[in-house]
Amino acid sequence: MLTELWSHAHSRWILTVLLLIGAPFFFWGGPGYYSSRSFQAAWDLGHILYFLLFTLWLHQWLRARRGERTIFFEFLLIFFLVFFLGIAVEFLQMLGGNRSPDAEDVLRNQLGCLAAYAYVIRPQVSAVQWQQRLMQIGVLLALMFAVWPLSRAVIDEYQAMQQFPVLADFETPFERYRWNNSNQLREETKIVRHGRKAVQVQLSTNKYSGIALFFFPPDWRGFQELRFSVYNTKNTPLFLNSRIHDVHHKKHEMEFSDRYNQQFELEPGWNDCAIPLDKVKAAPKGRAMDMEHIEGFGLFVIQQPRSQVIYLDNVHLSK
Repeated sequence: MLTELWSHAHSRWILTVLLLIGAPFFFWGGPGYYSSRSFQAAWDLGHILYFLLFTLWLHQWLRARRGERTIFFEFLLIFFLVFFLGIAVEFLQMLGGNRSPDAEDVLRNQLGCLAAYAYVIRPQVSAVQWQQRLMQIGVLLALMFAVWPLSRAVIDEYQAMQQFPVLADFETPFERYRWNNSNQLREETKIVRHGRKAVQVQLSTNKYSGIALFFFPPDWRGFQELRFSVYNTKNTPLFLNSRIHDVHHKKHEMEFSDRYNQQFELEPGWNDCAIPLDKVKAAPKGRAMDMEHIEGFGLFVIQQPRSQVIYLDNVHLSK
């Protein structure tokens, strides 16, 4: 089907329209800081699709001019044109100020180019068909790797809905990716408060060091408390700060007084902490917290003299 579309006389016009429609999305729209992981991952895959189409358009444009070019030279020409265009897009995004350059996007662009040559553009010389078979295998493996973040996000988002009102108990494989700075989290099976697993959280000596739960069902209405367990590895008390905010927090310039803040004094060993949600609702100055649209829950320490670890387990809502 794709080959038939590619060989159609008007396919270049179709591709031109699709490319013009897609081009603005490199600079406008897209996922925000708190957008779901599946939306973010799906948006990233758009680079592959766009540059697959762009490669097809370039291929047809070059073939229409019928220059004296070998298949290999044409491939290299298109491959590097895609590369330099991808670099230019990342640079323009940086100048626009609302997005930052991403090397992985450049790799996705190149994968789109390779996918076009592997699965759509057919070699006219039978001697190179075996090379295309090898390319197809390699590109398929790369595509599976590229699609993995989306697959992982969809699986865990479904699990999060099934587990609710448990927000993170770390019993399933991908729960640590619900948190920002997930590289600070390590699965733990020995120091556990509930179930079979917890996570070790690495804290640094930065002014603020911690983690935040970003991806979870946001409707906390009907629940009385947010509960979680923290293991303090020190022999002395540790002061751990918590924060909760809703979707309207950024409209209020993310002021300290526009969110819920509480400090816990953790004794050595396990500490079972609870946050009353009625206090969360009343926390923002001049308004009520939107308990239907909670956006983030964070735990952090302030200016520790040395790096250390804590353990976290069984983050859940209770009635």
